[in-house]
Amino acid sequence: MIKAIYGKDKILMFRLISEAKEKEAVKLALQTSHTITYERDSEQTQTKDGAINTSKGLTVTVDIEAVSSKDEVNTMLKNSVLEGQKLECWEIDLSEPTSDGKYSALYMQGDLDSWELPADVEELASFSTTLNVDGKPQAGEVTLSPDQEDEIMYAFRDITIFEGEEPAVDPGE
Repeated sequence: MIKAIYGKDKILMFRLISEAKEKEAVKLALQTSHTITYERDSEQTQTKDGAINTSKGLTVTVDIEAVSSKDEVNTMLKNSVLEGQKLECWEIDLSEPTSDGKYSALYMQGDLDSWELPADVEELASFSTTLNVDGKPQAGEVTLSPDQEDEIMYAFRDITIFEGEEPAVDPGE
């Protein structure tokens, strides 16, 4: 049977390319949506025998929307626009881990072209931006560390007394 794809199962993670040897990628928290768009312009030339279409280069963009927060990812993304820093971006599909615990993903590099943060009364402040991807996204698999998995989903707990450390909880939740 064909299995439907849910947007909630796809997350975005980011990292500055300049920090690839120092830091792990981090998840964009409070994301509401993202759209990957593939576009290829074509030019049509009319001939006496009919139209001939000529394909142009591929353009890939990722439109991103999220509720704004005061965290390291929001700051990094905003600063990447202000300072013209190139990013790495992964779209990770959490719906079906592989047999070895990895997740299918698209890997992209590019630049954010804007940072828009409206502040409407009685609404959560949400930002929107667009990642202009260099070349084509590359398909592959990623390994999430236990900390990254905890960030994405809470772990199962036994009914016995919990002896671990509680994650920080925002009082506004």
